[in-house]
Amino acid sequence: MNGGLPIQCPLMAEPTIICPKCKNEIKLTESLAAPLVESTRRDYEQRLAQKDLEMAGREKSIRDREEALSKAKSSLETQVNERVQQERGKIAADEARKAKLALANDLNQRTQEVADLQAILKQKDEKLSEAQKTQADLLKQKRELDDAKR
Repeated sequence: MNGGLPIQCPLMAEPTIICPKCKNEIKLTESLAAPLVESTRRDYEQRLAQKDLEMAGREKSIRDREEALSKAKSSLETQVNERVQQERGKIAADEARKAKLALANDLNQRTQEVADLQAILKQKDEKLSEAQKTQADLLKQKRELDDAKR
């Protein structure tokens, strides 16, 4: 049914409709069907145009989303690269600090070893001095004894 009117379309050359009031069969000629066809055509064209607008809107929305995602991805990559550079800097600074501490500790240890060795050397020098003094005293006593014997 179209607009409350039943449409019959037997295998005839021209379609017919039956009037709901008088039950007369009316042949649809081009002049009678043209407004219906035109109305239907305009309706479909409007629907098609509306669908085209909706599709264009969806496509634009998708493009906008893709662009936003691309910008977000780029921003995220930039942030990640900045963080990586910061972390590399921190790691390099930490390693340099550790190396300085290790070097300072090694230097302190070497300094302590030198001080210990100097203390040992001083003790040995003192012992040597005492031994030389004792030797000198003994030589002096020996000479005195030798002189006394003579």
